[in-house]
Amino acid sequence: MSPSNRRRAELLETLRRLAAEGGREAARAIGRLLGRPTQVDEVQVLAGPDAAGVARMAGRPDAELVAIAMELHEPLGGRFVLLLSSDEAEQVSQRLVPDAAAGSLDAVGESALVEMGNIAGSAFVSALARHVQVRLLHGVPRLTRGVARACLDTLAPGLHGPALGVRFGCPETVGTLLLLPDPARLDDLARILEIP
Repeated sequence: MSPSNRRRAELLETLRRLAAEGGREAARAIGRLLGRPTQVDEVQVLAGPDAAGVARMAGRPDAELVAIAMELHEPLGGRFVLLLSSDEAEQVSQRLVPDAAAGSLDAVGESALVEMGNIAGSAFVSALARHVQVRLLHGVPRLTRGVARACLDTLAPGLHGPALGVRFGCPETVGTLLLLPDPARLDDLARILEIP
């Protein structure tokens, strides 16, 4: 294995561990918000670039999703994305905003989901920051709907890998948390993580 390939493999392994910790923290935050215990699966890693593979990490390619994304600022760069099926998003919205109109994800329900994404993303980023001992900031969350590829094209254009996915579940809700680092910043990130 060449030194550059070995460095990339070490970086992906470090990101996998960070995504596992961040995923646990984000899932716990969602569970607290919903008043439900949560579980997380193992982290899936896609070295990329593979736009179709990133979309598959979110679930069935034809499933209608609600996606909430936040831009991750330097030194990491990229996006954090929370994806729920449209049915599960509706259930979460009803739980968060019981007075919202049933059967439709209205503006109030969308706002509640964006706030949930903000809470989950903040927990994820805070877990990463503790490990890298660097201040990490994120942008304002944005929401979109559609199939996985369309959501990712809207919220994370050009980020086709590497990708790290963590599936999480509450008793009634299953979703996916994606970490999509900016490929152009991976060398800077490796230096911060002290990967030779």
